[in-house]
Amino acid sequence: MDISVKYKMVEKIIQTQDDVILNEINSLLGLSDGDFWSDIPPLVQQAINKAKSQLDQGEGIPHEKVMEKIRSRFLNK
Repeated sequence: MDISVKYKMVEKIIQTQDDVILNEINSLLGLSDGDFWSDIPPLVQQAINKAKSQLDQGEGIPHEKVMEKIRSRFLNK
């Protein structure tokens, strides 16, 4: 990649005030100090924990069954 493009990217990063963009760049470059879990909103954490608990209890639909349904519904038309 041309060095001038890299400098333009750095300039844009320095100028931006958008935390979402900066966090994405931080993640892409592997510069995150902590675990991503702390960045997830509490309601989303609760939903994930609930889903994991349901799966541990044998509830849910296996991946292959879901894929079969998707294929038959959308790909076999």
